[in-house]
Amino acid sequence: MSKPAILIYDLGGCEGCPLSIMRVYPQLINIANVYTKCLGKVDLDREYDYAVVTGPICINSPEHVEELKKIRKNSRVLIAYGSCASVGGIILYARGGQEPRPEHRVYAPISRVVRVDYAIPGCPPAPQMLISLLNCIRRGKGYFLDLFRAVALNPKLSGFDLMDEVVLNGLCVGCGACVLSCPTNALQMIDNRPDLIPEKCIRCGTCTVRCPRFSQILIQRSRLLQKASSLSRISGV
Repeated sequence: MSKPAILIYDLGGCEGCPLSIMRVYPQLINIANVYTKCLGKVDLDREYDYAVVTGPICINSPEHVEELKKIRKNSRVLIAYGSCASVGGIILYARGGQEPRPEHRVYAPISRVVRVDYAIPGCPPAPQMLISLLNCIRRGKGYFLDLFRAVALNPKLSGFDLMDEVVLNGLCVGCGACVLSCPTNALQMIDNRPDLIPEKCIRCGTCTVRCPRFSQILIQRSRLLQKASSLSRISGV
């Protein structure tokens, strides 16, 4: 059986996510034919089984918007990798432009422009998550399928959501997974419960997918939305 084709494409940013993926290139090459600028092979006009996009989309850049739309059209599965591509992250607050002619520019997760099948937040994510997700997709089952499909339906996730949805609602089990996963130490344990330091939160959403409670909330909401969509199609509404 021939290997699937996977495109890895960077839209820009701090380059932390492309560097993260580089760590698993040897594993990727074993399971797929990898196409990326780093290896000197990128053709947006051909078809791919998987496309992994890093970095946010600049809504004010017609060139990048068209590139992203072409990638979506030519890819069977589109994966947003990293917080900027998945849930916006700190880049939501970037404005772009430089003196003497500053311009207001809007940066957003790629789901603002195209349909995303799976989204892996993190600043950057652990690269093994990508390998695990690809293996789940190949098998057609697995926890990561449900979780990262659910994340793709949420254009914004942050420590603020964790506090509102889990901690303040009394659902927190005090495991500390969110605190350990935060890349900026924006969460701290107080009386066996996480507390957010707002000025440190970069809205990367890592804590939300690491939290056992919040991840289940995301998955359940995703399933409810899918059922509602199916019922709407059946009823013709």
